[in-house]
Order: sequence, then C-alpha cells, then structure tokens
Amino acid sequence: MSTYRRIAAAVSAATLLAVAGCSSSSDSGSDKTDSITIWHSSADQPAITNLYQGFTKATGVKVNLVPFPADGFETAVQTKWATGDRPDILEYHPTTSAAAQLNAKQNMQDLSKMSFVGKSGNLYKMAGSFNGTVYAAITGLPSIFGVFYNKSAFEKAGVAVPQNFDQLLTACGALKAKGVTPWYESGQSLWPTQILPSLYIADQNTGGAYSEKLRTNAQPITDPNGPLVQSLKAYEKVRDACFQKDYATGTFEKGIAEVYGGQSAMIGLHSDTYNLWADAAGGDETKLSNAVGFTGISSTSSKTWFGPGPLGSYYAPKTGKEGREKAARDFIDYATGAGYQQLLDDNKAFPTIDGYKVPAGISPLKQQFKDAYDNGSTIGFATDVIGFSDAFQPQMGKLLNKQATPEDVAKNVQTAVQRASKAAGVAGW
Repeated sequence: MSTYRRIAAAVSAATLLAVAGCSSSSDSGSDKTDSITIWHSSADQPAITNLYQGFTKATGVKVNLVPFPADGFETAVQTKWATGDRPDILEYHPTTSAAAQLNAKQNMQDLSKMSFVGKSGNLYKMAGSFNGTVYAAITGLPSIFGVFYNKSAFEKAGVAVPQNFDQLLTACGALKAKGVTPWYESGQSLWPTQILPSLYIADQNTGGAYSEKLRTNAQPITDPNGPLVQSLKAYEKVRDACFQKDYATGTFEKGIAEVYGGQSAMIGLHSDTYNLWADAAGGDETKLSNAVGFTGISSTSSKTWFGPGPLGSYYAPKTGKEGREKAARDFIDYATGAGYQQLLDDNKAFPTIDGYKVPAGISPLKQQFKDAYDNGSTIGFATDVIGFSDAFQPQMGKLLNKQATPEDVAKNVQTAVQRASKAAGVAGW
C-alpha cells in the first residue's frame, strides 16, 4: 500500500508549477483520434484495468497505458510532468493542493458541466475542484481514515469501543489489565503516525473550515489553542498510555496482523488497506468482519476523516489536440456513466455517483467504512494545505520519539507551509 504513504498529495511546487506543454504525441488537431494515453498507478486493481478495456470495447478508442510505480508514485509523476510531457488522462490525487500545484486552470480541462458532478452530492465542494471549477473525476469512495479494532479484545476487557479521545484513554487502561496492547503505532512505517492527530481534528473541520483557515493563513498552524497543537498534545497522552513498547520500530503490516490476532486492540489506518486485512484472514471476508470492526474517533465525537485517493481519479490535461481532448472527456464520461456500474460490481464498491446500485456481496467491514463516511466524515484538515504533509510526516516521527514538542512540530510545519504556499501564490501568504 505504499501508494498511500502520504496522507495527501503535497508535491514540490517548484516542479509541478511547470507551464503547460503539448503532448509528445504527433497527433494533429483533428477532431478524431483512435487512441488516448493514460498515465496510471501500477497499484490499479483489476476492476480499473477492466474499465480501460471496457472503454476501448465501447468506443473503439485504444488506451495506451503508461504505468508509474506505486512506490514513489507522486515523485515519478511530477518528474515526468515537469518535462512538459502530457497524457490525455492523468490518474492522480483529486485534491485542492494537487490541482493548485498542477496549475489546473492552465493545464487541465474544465469538467464542471459533466453530468457526474451534479450526481455526486457535495463531494466536489471538497475534492476534485479548485476555486469552484471541477478538474478531476472521482470514481471511488475516498480513503476513510479511522480505527480498526479487534472485537473480542474489547469484549474480554468489558469495555466499549471508544468514540472519542477521553474514552480512548479510559479503554486503554481496561485493555492493559487484560494483557492486550491497546494501540499499535507504526513508527517505522511513519505515515500512520499522522492519522491519530488528524482524527482528533476531524470534528473541528466540518465543511473543511479549519483546513481553509490554515490554507489561507487565516489561523496560524502554531496557534497554541488551535486544533493542531491540541491534537499533538492529545497524541502524546495516547502514546504514553496506550502504545506498544516498540512503537518506534512498528510497521503497519505487523500492526494489521497484531490487531487481527487480538494481541493489539486498535490501529489507525485507512479503508484502502482492506485487502491486507483480508489477506490476514486468509481471504475469508466473513471471518475478517467477525473479528475486526472499524470506527471513527475524534476529540469529542466518533467522526472519521477522508482523503480522496488517486486510484480511479482522473484529470484530462490540455494537450492542444482537439480530438484527443474530446476522447479524454469521452473516457471520463464512460468511467462515470456507461462503465460505472461494471466498475462497482468488479470492485465490490459503493457508488459515489447517484443512480447506481450497491453491488451484492459487500462485506460488513466495508459497510462500516461507508457508514463512517456518511456519518459526518470530514476531509483531512491538511489535504488542501500546500507543503503540509511533506513536513508533517517527519515531524511526527520526532514527536513520537520524544525528540520534539508539539510546539516544535507546529513551528517547523508552519515554516514549510509558508515557503510552499508563497511559491504557489496562495492567497494569504
């Protein structure tokens, strides 16, 4: 799952602010084309590759796939993008920060009037758009970040699954008394360390309000009474009361095995790790759902947060080739229309677009992801803050290992965001 080792796309402004260039294709400006090029992640599941094949079968337009490795996906894409080369379709993070750094207004086709936008509820108010214009089509349910927990561990401890941070601290004591590690932290993997403080903030970011304040510098990251600093202080309390002894060297893969097996009670991860959980259960999804549950946990509520993922999310770059640009829009129309139900059925996934059926055979654990998403889930508070994630991840490593204070972390992240936001021309910086 290394594609997701960053919570959001926070790529280098210097490289992604390259001016728009024409595709390297030798196509003329004809209004017809017999092929399109898609830059995509090698982590695409069979359901998505079936979608590409289905488009060709339906339209006769061949799809030339240019794969980018899942490990280092963002860096590989931005490096090729910076050369001026352009695909007809770019599978990439549909976040405000990514759209800003890709200079979407200049480089991407406007998808705002396509039919999928109005059929997706409020999704495009929080993702896939920039300054009110939709540039990316999202076909999959966003990655839902929350708590995976072992059901029997809580039953044996005689305590309810926590729904807020105070309850989490209380539950840790009861679980420890039964010889169970309350929370497995993945210090060596590092990226999961960002999840718990981000969960703390979820119920303070309704409608992306806190995110917008940080993005435009209306509220400093370093505000001692602000959500970020308070979340880092809460993280320290949970670290000291709940984490396993070897939290500095923990990996999320080992954490999945520990929680599934009941040695640990909880771990913070996202819904796109589902296949790894299924593997832990020997591929038996019923057995998995009987053993493991999923919930949100925030400062005072059970809200989760979500991050729109790159897999199955598509931009249509401007290439200067009329026929290819139209074919790219045709692909997006197919992916969100005629081919969408088959995509859902193949992937056993919930629709984000109105008018499509929920496939049969979806597991109870996947249903909990959807329930958490529908239960007031908010977009990750740093998703749209340029420069945040690149700085936050290493700083969380320092906080975890008691090499930095919450105030230190906030100060260093503030410096990084200021530098990146100024370079990107974000208002307020």
